[in-house]
Amino acid sequence: MQKRVSEHVRSRDPIDEPMGVVNIGQPLAKERQCLRRAGWLAAASDLLWIPQAGLIAFALGVLLTSLHAVPEETFAIASVSGPALVCVTGLVLLAILRVVLQGLGADMARQAAQSLQSRARAQLLTAAAQASPAADFPSSGAFAAHVTEQVDHLGPYYRNFFPQVLRLKIVPLAIVLATAWFSWLAALILLVCGPLIPVFMALIGMKAKAASADQQEELTRLSGTLLDRIRGLETLELFGALDRTREDIAAAGERFRLGTMRVLRIAFLSSTVLELFSALGIAFCAVFVGFSLLGDLSIGAWGAPLGYAPGLFILLLAPEFFAPLRAYAAAYHDRAAGLAAQENLSRILKECRPGGSSPAREGDESAVTARKCPGLPAIEVKAATLLLGGQTVFKDFNLLIEPGETILLTGASSSGKTSLIDSLLGFHRLEQGEIRIGGVSPQQAGPDLLQTICWLGQAPRLFHGSLKANLLKGATRPETVTEADLWRALALAGATDLVARLPRGLATPVGEDGFGLSVGEIRRIALARAALRTDAAILLADEPTAALDEDTAADVIAGLAKLSRSRTTVIATHDPAVLSLPGRIIDLNTLEPALAGVRS
Repeated sequence: MQKRVSEHVRSRDPIDEPMGVVNIGQPLAKERQCLRRAGWLAAASDLLWIPQAGLIAFALGVLLTSLHAVPEETFAIASVSGPALVCVTGLVLLAILRVVLQGLGADMARQAAQSLQSRARAQLLTAAAQASPAADFPSSGAFAAHVTEQVDHLGPYYRNFFPQVLRLKIVPLAIVLATAWFSWLAALILLVCGPLIPVFMALIGMKAKAASADQQEELTRLSGTLLDRIRGLETLELFGALDRTREDIAAAGERFRLGTMRVLRIAFLSSTVLELFSALGIAFCAVFVGFSLLGDLSIGAWGAPLGYAPGLFILLLAPEFFAPLRAYAAAYHDRAAGLAAQENLSRILKECRPGGSSPAREGDESAVTARKCPGLPAIEVKAATLLLGGQTVFKDFNLLIEPGETILLTGASSSGKTSLIDSLLGFHRLEQGEIRIGGVSPQQAGPDLLQTICWLGQAPRLFHGSLKANLLKGATRPETVTEADLWRALALAGATDLVARLPRGLATPVGEDGFGLSVGEIRRIALARAALRTDAAILLADEPTAALDEDTAADVIAGLAKLSRSRTTVIATHDPAVLSLPGRIIDLNTLEPALAGVRS
């Protein structure tokens, strides 16, 4: 059965979904069908209580009738043992069947919820992996909270709430009809008290959803704040800001505590409302049955007054009439948390993929052309307009870079140097115009374009592991790189002496983000890593000498000069030493956009 349920909820890979569609946290058709079946099984299990209650009422009714019909000393147990044995057997069989149905329904709902949660996490991680490195992205702590805490809220929503909806539609109505068969007044009491619970739950649920959304947002902010402060703990201590940081974290924790208590207060309020109307409904039914059996009430039944068995049957059904309402009310809080999580996850998914770069598809002729394009590519920017955060970075910009040419982009901060390089990499989607690299747009080329690029950023990142492992990340085929190749790359970057001084040479472990190395040492290692991309046809560098001392900058510039000789090169810089390299200088502050492609 486990295998069949798993196959029933199996769905297509979220990567196959259109990138422009944001439907995270929504069940697929198979999952909806699975949840619907879980609801039917739960309803069938509850409906079996009606014959169980009938058997119990019948057995006790026969026993009470027999006790009143004959003197106690002449009462024969054999007169009721036969019906009692039949009733007990029926009760046991129905109880076993109920347990089986409940187990199957719960298992099916759990499998569907797990499938949906796994797909939601895959969507988030896929979007994060495909997001532009230049785009705004939530902090690591906030994103981790989305992937873990908020995705976890989807499970109880679908696992608990969805089956309860179908159960709520069927079971109370069936119990009312069974009760009305014996007493129209008892059925009327249930009909009056029952609907008040969903009405009040809906009213409370509106407030619960808003409170749950606020609490989840506060948890996300708290997670981001904690991780950010832990990462910068050394800096905070050096600047004497630990006390202020402690106060900020305490304030964030207090806001989260208040938000949690607000959600709990609403939960307790809804539980109070539920128990109040449930208790009133059961009490009214008990009072009616009791006075009817005492002979004080002669109305409410069809014809003759209620007997022992019908009265007991009604009393046994009354609590079960409110059981689906209780379950629905409890799951309503899961619904509020799930809906709030859906909204937050949809928003973060949109932020991760604002424009949705479309990778090359099989059969795309232009992409195939890019893979087969021999020699060094030309880069052409035609009437390009780029908007970021509602601000125009450049408008109607034109630029032609010949194959093998070196372009030195300069200009003040925020003039668009980095944004232009990110656009060449395909990390930004233009509002208007187009970019062609070797005749193909970056979006069409997709990952194949990145395999032809040698890149050096102003804040290169090193990863936890050995120095050799970090260098090999720049190679297209690491298995073919020899140790001699590594040392040649280090020599080009002026990092030979640096590595030779390390205690274990190339095997020296490097901490996360290059911990243990200076900024200049990290920049040299990153340049050596870029040099290992020997088959790259394009070299892109963004402020390669920023924050470097004169000697280190000279080594990096010398390495860039060697790397640019056989590649189409674009270097963004405001360093005069870099601008002295052979190549054409493009000043984004003074150059008219329409004339950027005109060579003097």
